[in-house]
Amino acid sequence: MSGWPRYPPCASGTCTDVVCCAHGHKLRWPELLGENGAAAKATIEKENPEVTAEIVTPGRVGPPNFCCNRVFVIVDTHGNVTNIPTIG
Repeated sequence: MSGWPRYPPCASGTCTDVVCCAHGHKLRWPELLGENGAAAKATIEKENPEVTAEIVTPGRVGPPNFCCNRVFVIVDTHGNVTNIPTIG
């Protein structure tokens, strides 16, 4: 596949893991832990143009489906990233 459509809608094709989804792009961003969520979103979308990064604030739960074109950026009450952003 040459690329994923913009999210939404969710796209995964036949992929069931992040490596399959990556298409040679970055798939995890551990260096963004503790960083500002908005800045992390911009970094993720710059480093992998096939994904849309969605900020998930405290108390909000993202959909449980697996999407190759989405990355959840989970933040705390101060807006800082608390989990490693990963495709899915």
